[in-house]
Amino acid sequence: MKLVVCLGNPLAGDDAFGHLVAEELRRAGWENVVVSGPDLAPLIARLDEVDTLVVVDAVDWGAGPGSLLVRRLEDIEDEPGQVSHSISPLRMIRTVRRATGRPTRVYVVGVTPERVGPGEEISEAVRRSVGPAVCEILKILRE
Repeated sequence: MKLVVCLGNPLAGDDAFGHLVAEELRRAGWENVVVSGPDLAPLIARLDEVDTLVVVDAVDWGAGPGSLLVRRLEDIEDEPGQVSHSISPLRMIRTVRRATGRPTRVYVVGVTPERVGPGEEISEAVRRSVGPAVCEILKILRE
């Protein structure tokens, strides 16, 4: 199974990125999308049935606001600065993968936020990254 997990908080500025991507993926006809806030339990419960996983999130990669990162999990050495998670989603996925062998393919699609905070509006730089992120995700899912 191929699954997209979109993380973030829709009430915290650029941390809404994952939610916006999920909306666009559903409009494009992709139904296998899980939307989650800082609680990663919905993701953990489904990992044993997933072959290809795409994780979407606003993360501080040290690049300019709105910069998009698309990488396989194996190609990410450093943990990004987390925006709204008490547990690193990447560390959790690596742990589950070591224990179960799944998911076999993991991709991370992340955007560098400009502003994150209660009541903040999503920045224009991050909003412009939603379409390109959806295109990249759909390419991965079609592989």
